Amino acid sequence: MQTSDSELVQKCLHGDNSAFDALVRRYQKQVFGLCCRMLGDDAEAADAAQESFIKAYNAMSSINKDRSFLSWMFRIANNCCIDFLRKRSRRKVVSFEDIEGNISDSGSTPERISMKKETARILQAALMHLPEKFRAPLVMFHFSEMKIKEISEILRKPEGTIKSDLHQAREMLRRRLEGVVIET
Repeated sequence: MQTSDSELVQKCLHGDNSAFDALVRRYQKQVFGLCCRMLGDDAEAADAAQESFIKAYNAMSSINKDRSFLSWMFRIANNCCIDFLRKRSRRKVVSFEDIEGNISDSGSTPERISMKKETARILQAALMHLPEKFRAPLVMFHFSEMKIKEISEILRKPEGTIKSDLHQAREMLRRRLEGVVIET
């Protein structure tokens, strides 16, 4: 039987580092996925995810026992991504040609794989054009499959605001992708 997140958190609070390792293993893919969608760069996303876990470890005593560990972790990761985006805006401009989708499908033809990569690149480029205020809830809802309530807790905004931000984000994406044929 798998140990619950709250039990692992309690063990961490009592000095058991292997419990935190278990939490990292359990959620590293989800946190990395959120960072990838927020930042559009795998290397930067890996750095942000690692920094997120370091911050979580150092702030473990501040976790609210009524919140899920994953929601708390996503809040930290979202804030790390925002910090990375702010640093990025001060140092360089990222070209869309540098952004690649992470799609691999061993059963597809090279043409199909190429089309999927191009689709992912176009979508990622459109996502990167969204202001971070709209990108975060959209990524959490559609790519991390979180519920509105969870997103509301993570971003500390009312559920109605999250719904409104999602609507606006979808509209911005729709306008940005108008006339673009996307292969599914």
